Amino acid sequence: MAIGMLALAGCSAQTASADGADLEGLGLSAEIEEQLVALYDAAIESGDTEVMIYAGHHDEFVPLYEAFEERFPGLSISTGSYVGAELTSTLEAERETGKHLVSVLSNPNGDRYVEQGFAEPYEVLTYSDNPALDGLVDPAQLTDEEHNYYSPWALMFNFSYNTELIDADELPQSWAELADPEWAGKLTFMNPSTPGGTQTVLTQLLFSGVIDESELAAIAGNAKAVATDQLALQGISAGEFPVQPLAATTSILNAAESGAPVESFFLPEDNVVSTEKWMLTAGAPSPDAAKLFLNYLHTLDGQQQAMAIGNFPTNQDPSLESPHGWPALQDAGILPLKAQSELRPAIEEYTPLYQSTFAE
Repeated sequence: MAIGMLALAGCSAQTASADGADLEGLGLSAEIEEQLVALYDAAIESGDTEVMIYAGHHDEFVPLYEAFEERFPGLSISTGSYVGAELTSTLEAERETGKHLVSVLSNPNGDRYVEQGFAEPYEVLTYSDNPALDGLVDPAQLTDEEHNYYSPWALMFNFSYNTELIDADELPQSWAELADPEWAGKLTFMNPSTPGGTQTVLTQLLFSGVIDESELAAIAGNAKAVATDQLALQGISAGEFPVQPLAATTSILNAAESGAPVESFFLPEDNVVSTEKWMLTAGAPSPDAAKLFLNYLHTLDGQQQAMAIGNFPTNQDPSLESPHGWPALQDAGILPLKAQSELRPAIEEYTPLYQSTFAE
């Protein structure tokens, strides 16, 4: 999918390069503005203006991509959807042939691709630490010491429900309550035996002791496990089930905006998050444009786009509020997020349990 370039409107002379980059309202210092304009001008001059992004999904990011193109006319975003073994084989093929297509990679397991040599270190100028996340998010989930990746936002997983079948005040107040017989036949979610959001969430809940194996078995008995998150979402949207726990806020928001009677519900504590790690790839064919895009993700505009999509900026500017009335990440009652180096072995450990518990 390629996103066409958009025309620039309302460009400020004080915050634009000679060719028209619009930095107005991004919340940047004059020094950083100057460096971003230099990246923009270098990209235009070189003719390397297309930023190819590989990620597992792109639909929700289209408004963000379009906003970037509008601010930086002459640059464009193209996308490829790859995950797992297919992503690795694609990256390896590009490296072996020397025909690099991708400039930016986005993946929750970004550190794994760093270890395989697919990242190019680059210190993002617009990134800043958020002290409020100390003790809540492992630093390695946000960036590494070599500046190989950065996480501009977190994806939230919580409860979603059909507003025509159940009221918010009737919903469970903890994950463990889903094991109660009251919820028999009322739950649906993706089978955690296969990789995906459900597997990620349940692993964090088990690994942190929020639920135990007996509660997992009871939850499985109460639920209809389906092949994909989309099928689970269709189930609650159509009124087949009142509750879909383990749901991504972005997916629920998209369904609600399409007219489905669904909403997200945040628990008082232990809401689960994961981070999206974005990186410059080794051998990036449009390095200046790619660096500019990576910087854009952490600007005020990038944060606003992330919140509109339904994500949670990892360092939300105090001047910004979620258009959905959701709290900042540090105020959302999240379960402390461990490093991927801890969670990956836990997933491997629990996968046989998921397979036996959720066997047909």
